[in-house]
Amino acid sequence: MNKEWSTTTRYFVFALVLAGFIWFITAAEALIGALAISALLAYLLNPIVTVVNQRARVARSLVVFLVYLLSLGAIITVTIIFIPAIPEQTASFLEDMQTLMTQAEQDFLAEPIVILNTEIALDGLLPEADLSELVSSFIRADIIVQLLQTSTTNLGWILVVLVATYYLLQDWDKLREWLFSWAPGPFESDFRRLYDEIKLVWNRYFRGQLRLSIIVGLLTGAGSLILGLPGAILFGVFAAIFDVLLSVGPAIIMVIATVVALLAGSNTLAVSNTIFAFIVLAFNLGIQGIENIWLRPRIMSSSVRIHPAIIFIAIVGSLSLAGVLTALIIVPVLGSIAVISRYTYHKLFKMDPWADNARMASRIIEEPEEAETAASTQNTAVESSD
Repeated sequence: MNKEWSTTTRYFVFALVLAGFIWFITAAEALIGALAISALLAYLLNPIVTVVNQRARVARSLVVFLVYLLSLGAIITVTIIFIPAIPEQTASFLEDMQTLMTQAEQDFLAEPIVILNTEIALDGLLPEADLSELVSSFIRADIIVQLLQTSTTNLGWILVVLVATYYLLQDWDKLREWLFSWAPGPFESDFRRLYDEIKLVWNRYFRGQLRLSIIVGLLTGAGSLILGLPGAILFGVFAAIFDVLLSVGPAIIMVIATVVALLAGSNTLAVSNTIFAFIVLAFNLGIQGIENIWLRPRIMSSSVRIHPAIIFIAIVGSLSLAGVLTALIIVPVLGSIAVISRYTYHKLFKMDPWADNARMASRIIEEPEEAETAASTQNTAVESSD
């Protein structure tokens, strides 16, 4: 005998499911982070798989295997090439930093600066600590090893990321249809349209991020070239690549550029290496200020159609509370939540959730007709004047 649940039972079960979902999200935070990384990697590799699958007309499973194998091989090759050089480069970097800091202490801090006829002795800022000892106390082998250990996941989570990425690439169509099968029959079409809307939000976000990275790379490269920083073009390229890591990536580029300025000096400016390092540091800080306060909020606002202030607050709050990974995806997540919230609002008040899309489509269709009508009217006027 098929007996329907009462309204009270349905609400109770819904509350239990919601509570279980919230508990799972809280308890499986590490797993969700690994799955988010897998989803991003699959999203970035999927266009390559799709193009090769369409052009070569080879089975998608084989294309996924080849692309995945080549990508994994490239990562392993880069690791084998660069990892052995880390200890030697770290030791060399520490020696250079100690030498530069000692030189800065002797040349820069030894001379007082004058502000409003008042001399300020800079060497008194660190009365009991030598700068080189201060640097070496913060940059030690055990601290570097600890940072490397905490910045990488353990082998189990790496395996989860690799396996999940592979299956997302190979079977996403099946997984998507499986998720759609859970939707009640009358709402399946709505679920598919919601999926398309959310997918559009993520596509716009990545296009906006690509545009932002190109702008930051061009600004960094051109500015570094004008300042005379050695390797200015490379710094522009790496600034564009590492810009996706928000504050972490640009901070790495900023530190490296400052060290290069201290070591090599400027090719165009007749200033000391120490002053040039401060100029390069200020220049990179200025670019980051412009990007984070003005460029990123406005570009992402036009991409995902969220107010720039909300985007700025969301990114800063995510960086402070949840880290780089959450800040990296917070903008498209907010866009996805906005799509779902708009759909829920229209359903609650018994309105058509796709009315705005229909009006936009009709406007796109009508605009060419209006333009054609205006053009024909203008041609008629010209002929009558002739």
